[in-house]
Amino acid sequence: MAEAASSVVIRGLDAQTFSEIESFVKDLETRTTERLLRDLPQLAELSATKVSLVSYVIAGKYRAADAQQKKVIRDGIVATVAALPEGKTRERVAAILNRTR
Repeated sequence: MAEAASSVVIRGLDAQTFSEIESFVKDLETRTTERLLRDLPQLAELSATKVSLVSYVIAGKYRAADAQQKKVIRDGIVATVAALPEGKTRERVAAILNRTR
């Protein structure tokens, strides 16, 4: 992870126990969508299980959003996919994008 990790990314990296993972998910759920999208490249580098939790939270925020916010979310994820080099992280972000259809 090239740039400094945010607190939610650090919490995701450190989460090992059920209660720590639960706390990580609660942190994801309370983050603004804009902050989640900004951290998405780093969040997508976590373990597959944690990335699936990130995907779940973003998909939930997407479903609960109005049409304008849905566009912001999709556009943000599309921009992230476009900015990432080919590889596992890009594939994971693209999979999150697919959940917002």
